[in-house]
Amino acid sequence: MSLSLGEKIFYVIIILAIILSNPPILNIVNEYCKTHPLTLSFPTFWLYLEIVWTIVIVSFAIAALKIEKWRKIEERVEKIFLKKEVK
Repeated sequence: MSLSLGEKIFYVIIILAIILSNPPILNIVNEYCKTHPLTLSFPTFWLYLEIVWTIVIVSFAIAALKIEKWRKIEERVEKIFLKKEVK
């Protein structure tokens, strides 16, 4: 099974988001947040996590619209919910 470029990019974004949301990266961000508690009048740590997970949500939306395999899965799910035969 070969992956398309879009799928590879999507998986890289997901893996990076998981890495950026767990220690030791969060420990480094937390040290920065101790010295700079606010960025643009928002809590720095909160802003960091919002940015990381917003990127993940946007990548999911783009993947759902662009990746062909996801469309096929969506069609199968629709058939199942509509009680049609699935091949």
